[in-house]
Amino acid sequence: MKMHELRPAPGATHPRKRVGRGLGSGHGKTATRGTKGQGARTSVNIPRNFEGGQTKLAMRTPKLRGFKNRWKRTFAVVNLTRLNRFPNGTAVGPELLIEVGAIKDVRAGLKVLGAGVLRRSLTVRAHRFSAGAREKIEKAGGTVAVIEVPAPPAKTKRAKNQPRPQPKPEAETPAPEPAAGEAPQEAKPASEGKPEGKAKAEKPGGKAKEGRPDARAKEGKAEGKAKEGKAEARPKAGKAEDQAKVGKKEGKKGR
Repeated sequence: MKMHELRPAPGATHPRKRVGRGLGSGHGKTATRGTKGQGARTSVNIPRNFEGGQTKLAMRTPKLRGFKNRWKRTFAVVNLTRLNRFPNGTAVGPELLIEVGAIKDVRAGLKVLGAGVLRRSLTVRAHRFSAGAREKIEKAGGTVAVIEVPAPPAKTKRAKNQPRPQPKPEAETPAPEPAAGEAPQEAKPASEGKPEGKAKAEKPGGKAKEGRPDARAKEGKAEGKAKEGKAEARPKAGKAEDQAKVGKKEGKKGR
């Protein structure tokens, strides 16, 4: 192997596409650019992301800036300056603040902030307090009561092979014991009412059995009548056919 014998692998290179060299090649005249238009000019500089004038894909896609917390808890906020309207010794809670219009609703809870000066000694009930608000309320001679919110029940996953928990059966209440002076009542035997029930049950059955032969006899009579009617209809039809044949023969003789 010598240097002048080196060649690229077959199929690795392709001959240059020669355009504008006559009609016989199929790439002459317009040189594969088409007739007129932006693509046929020499100064064509169309960007690859150009979409014909419509809004580009990069502009249509929304840009992800941060995220939206689905579990965000928004509290109703009240500052200390709004609590000066109540007289000393008042127990201020969410219900009273909604009634006077200080807040619209409790939302996830009521939080008291320490903006302003508190001039009343109040018992403030809320779900949360800032450190400054707690200090100012206690300094004014009031008390702070935190409303406890029950924690949500913990969800436990049940294994697939474990059965569902069955409800516990209710405990049977014992029968009341008779008094010392009363005699215990004897329970009636359950077999006393059975013969009467059987006799009652047999009566409608017997009637039904008696009615069945009558119904069958009626059905047989109706079928017999239908057969007789068919038999009568057949000879009548035969007579009519014979009369028609005789009429035809007479007509031919008259001609």
